[in-house]
Amino acid sequence: MTISDSIYGSLSEAQAYFDGRLHETAWSAASVADRRKSLLAATRIIDTLNYKGNKATVYALLEDNEDATDEEIRAAEASQPTQFPRGADTEAPEAIRTACYEIAYALLDGVDPQLELEAIGVSSAGLEAVRTTYSRQHKPVDHIINGVPSYAAWRLLLPFLRDDRSVKLLRT
Repeated sequence: MTISDSIYGSLSEAQAYFDGRLHETAWSAASVADRRKSLLAATRIIDTLNYKGNKATVYALLEDNEDATDEEIRAAEASQPTQFPRGADTEAPEAIRTACYEIAYALLDGVDPQLELEAIGVSSAGLEAVRTTYSRQHKPVDHIINGVPSYAAWRLLLPFLRDDRSVKLLRT
C-alpha cells in the first residue's frame, strides 16, 4: 500500500485547495515531506470516527451476497484501508477530502490534539511558582474530544457521523 492509498485526496489536490485559501502559510511553509505526513495524520484522525453506513467494500459484498459470513465481512472491511468511500461511492466525498486538508493544516500550524484535550479543563495557568487551576465546569468541545484539531473540518465531518445518542432495534 502506498501513501496515496492511505490519504484522502492527493498532495496535488491539497495544493490546489490551499492555492485558493486565505491564510495558508503553514501549508506553503511546510516541506513536501511534512505535507505528506500531515495528510496521512489527518486521514488517521478522520478514520478514528464512527461513520454511518458501511465501507464500500463491505457494501459491495453485501449487495452481491446478503448472507455473507462475519468472516467475509471482516475480510472485506480489512481490504479497504480507509473509512471512505462508503456505500455505493467509488471515492471519498469532497467534504471528507477538504476536512483532511483542514486537519492537515491545523497539524502543520502546531495544533496538537492531545494537548488540546488536556487543556480543556484548565481555567488558569502560571509561570512563577508554577501554578495551574482546573475547572470541571467547562463544557467540552466536541471536535477536541473526538481528536479533530480543526472546527472547520469537524463541521464537514458531522453529516457523515453516526448519531451516538440513537439506538437501532431490530425485531427478529
